[in-house]
Amino acid sequence: MLDIKSKNVCDTCVLLVDYADIVINKLSCFKPSPEILWNMHGAEAVTCYYNARFDDLRWGYYPKVSLSSVVRYGGFSVKLKIEFSAPKLLNFPPNNLEEIGDADFDNLIENLASRLREMGIDVLPQALRSAQVVRIDYGKNVPVNIAPYVILQYLNKADITRRLDCTKVSYRNEGHSLHFLSQHRNVVIYDKIKDIQKAQYNKKRAVNPENAESLNLALLGSSQYLRIEIQLGNSDNIRKAISKAGLPVPELTFQNLFNSQICRAVTLTYWNEILSAVKYLQLSDEDAGDLFKRLLDNKYKFLKALQLVGLVTILKKMGKRELKLHAGNVFSPAIYDLFRMINQIEPRNNWLQPDLEAITAAIDENNVIILRKGEKNDCR
Repeated sequence: MLDIKSKNVCDTCVLLVDYADIVINKLSCFKPSPEILWNMHGAEAVTCYYNARFDDLRWGYYPKVSLSSVVRYGGFSVKLKIEFSAPKLLNFPPNNLEEIGDADFDNLIENLASRLREMGIDVLPQALRSAQVVRIDYGKNVPVNIAPYVILQYLNKADITRRLDCTKVSYRNEGHSLHFLSQHRNVVIYDKIKDIQKAQYNKKRAVNPENAESLNLALLGSSQYLRIEIQLGNSDNIRKAISKAGLPVPELTFQNLFNSQICRAVTLTYWNEILSAVKYLQLSDEDAGDLFKRLLDNKYKFLKALQLVGLVTILKKMGKRELKLHAGNVFSPAIYDLFRMINQIEPRNNWLQPDLEAITAAIDENNVIILRKGEKNDCR
């Protein structure tokens, strides 16, 4: 029987809760005063940030909260915005290297409500369960046997930006992180351990500044982790990502989106997009004549081999997205057949393939990472 708790769910979440579902006991902790939200009747976008000193609270990890007005049908409503890392709320010491699963949801709701109470904000658990999700980060921490920067350098050579329909690519932190950025949706791949170390030294240099947790790195030994993360920054992109992964799109409540099947499917879909771009690069780096003769030797018909070599060559120059634009945004079934054939061709000198396949398998299995004190790191 499958242990559902062992399947990884998500990391950062941003929830919106109606003001009617909360009680704030410390309005003075918000700046500017929340009274401005009602006095202005939603005429301008105003956000009131919680800025209490956290050393006045018990030690631990706390969510970021703010109050803002949202225009609704000619009027306005006030929402509480809650941003937090789900693993950090449950792990001690707070960290998001260790992952959490579906069965942790009730405990997470209890911890989140408890932290908010300590901050002077009472929210009913049911309001948190049914809260609207406006951002969620799906992804996976993957143990790897090769230095993550080697993988990142390799991926950076491929034309992944066009493949992922991104507006910007960024290769940062001395080659330890790779970012594919677009409006309200980012795909980020980085060396998880290096990022924790950078955050402890200088938060501004880290992919995730909150990675400066008090995690005992000595527990990790020589372990290395590659983080693949899909950051979905609004409701439209959440829906598109779930649909793209081939799943029915549920109502975007916290309870519905805290789901390991969605996490696995979304992460695997984007990772496979990256691998497809990499495969085109690998094949196009081969001598076109040698590739053509290899296809003929493998019993491909002459014209089909010629079409495949031509497609591989043009993909290196413009990418699949631009090619589709020239085709009028619609590929014929014959073109889709060529893409399927390309995916079945193994590049000749693919020395990194075993490591890439291991990453794919880890995302597909989606087992949570758990650090056992005094023992070897465990992935189950």
